[in-house]
Amino acid sequence: MAINDVQTLFAKSLDESSLTAKQKAVLRASLTLFSEKGYDHTSTKDIAQAAAVSEGTVYKQFKTKEGILTAILGPFVQQVLPRIATEFLGDVMNTSYPDFADLLRSIVADRLSFALNNRKQLRILAQEMVANAKIIEGFQQQVDRVLPRVFPVIQHYQQQHQLVDWEPSRIARYMISTMMGYVLPVILSDTDTLDVAKASKETTEFLLKGLRP
Repeated sequence: MAINDVQTLFAKSLDESSLTAKQKAVLRASLTLFSEKGYDHTSTKDIAQAAAVSEGTVYKQFKTKEGILTAILGPFVQQVLPRIATEFLGDVMNTSYPDFADLLRSIVADRLSFALNNRKQLRILAQEMVANAKIIEGFQQQVDRVLPRVFPVIQHYQQQHQLVDWEPSRIARYMISTMMGYVLPVILSDTDTLDVAKASKETTEFLLKGLRP
């Protein structure tokens, strides 16, 4: 069963790393505080208290608050998000949907719910991607690495004449970009809410109109 909680997966990635116990504690505390209070409103003193270490230890391990953010985003992009995508795609490929529309509804509803439930953690990544080209590049590399796993599923429905005869990568990116149009405003805003059922219906209808032969 795939784990759909970003905070839990981040903690697991730290547990599997070679970081010291204090470094792990600082990064766990930082992700929690950045998610709850925002990066700008979190001080190194806050982080030290939450991690049960001295503020001097925070500076010794990571030099600056920016250094902490960089240390969080590294495993976030390189390990957490790819693991989420890989586990989800594994579930998709192990489930049989006779009709592409049923598969699409399931994917859209699941991923929109995931984004909504993890919006605070995902906001950290989204905000940094706007200002940091390296984060965007790293994220794109992970997308390019994971995306081909869904191509056989797309090709299956193309052979069933349920999907337009485009390159699988084009179809996959079309689906992702459409879903992101609903997800990003929710992730980046403190006030917006998302009606997952309504958004899933609208997204699915829109995609089906564009992807049917």
